[in-house]
Amino acid sequence: MNNLSPHLPAEKYKELMDISPICTVDVLFFNSDKTKTLLFKRKNQPIRDQYFSIGGRLLKNERLMDGAVRQSLREACVVVDIEKLTLGGTQDEINPNSMFDGINYHAVNTFYGYVLGSEEIKLDSQHSEYRWFPVTYDSFHPFIKTKIASLLKAYGKEL
Repeated sequence: MNNLSPHLPAEKYKELMDISPICTVDVLFFNSDKTKTLLFKRKNQPIRDQYFSIGGRLLKNERLMDGAVRQSLREACVVVDIEKLTLGGTQDEINPNSMFDGINYHAVNTFYGYVLGSEEIKLDSQHSEYRWFPVTYDSFHPFIKTKIASLLKAYGKEL
C-alpha cells in the first residue's frame, strides 16, 4: 500500500506517546551460523548509550515486514530481502524515559531476524557505532535477550 503516513512532527509524536503505546518494528542481524548478532549503540532515548537492535515506529498503512525493510535501510543502509526475514515475535517494551521529558516509553514491538552476508553497514545519525556480539553474551539488555532467544528458536537453534 502506497498511502503511508508521513513521519510525525515532534509535538504530535509527543502527544501520541503520552496517551498510547506505539507500534514498532525491529530487526536483529545475525551472522550466517547465528552465533553472533550485530547491535547498534544508540545516541538517543530510550536506552541511550546501549547496544540495541535497529527499528522504529511503524507508519500508518505500512505492513510489518515493509517497516522492517525500511528501518534496515534507513538506520544501517542494509537492503533486506523481505523473503528472508524471520519473525521472532512481539513484546512490550516499557521504559521509564523516552525522547520527551516526563513521558515514559511504551512500545508494542514486533521483531524480525535477518542473516547478513557481506553487506556494508553505514550508520544513520541515531547510532554512534555498531558491534558484533556472541549470542551467548550475558550483559545484553533484557529486551535483546528475549529477541535473541525467540529468534534462535524460530531458526531451530538453542542458546
